[in-house]
Amino acid sequence: MSDKRSQPRKVCDTRIDILDAESDQVIGNLVNISMSGFMMITNQSLPENYVFQFKIAFETEQAGAHVIQVGAESLWVQEVEGSAQRWMGFHIIDISESDLEIIAALIGDWRE
Repeated sequence: MSDKRSQPRKVCDTRIDILDAESDQVIGNLVNISMSGFMMITNQSLPENYVFQFKIAFETEQAGAHVIQVGAESLWVQEVEGSAQRWMGFHIIDISESDLEIIAALIGDWRE
């Protein structure tokens, strides 16, 4: 598969939960992120080509706790062999400017 991303994704260096925005239920964990998309790992069976509303909750030493909200479309799902887990790729389609700035600050020091 060829990589068609316009921005490199940064690998998450800590556990960051992704929650359903309505129920506040943890859906999965952030694996990597860019300003326009992210990948998560989940135990749940979620559909491709579907728009979700998520909260991404994290804490940094410098800025404390944050919860950002994103609208994201699931682009692909890949099962983890020998596991109930799935990798999922998302394109961010709705996010506030302030939450986008928080993502930029969060990933500034993460590796590609």
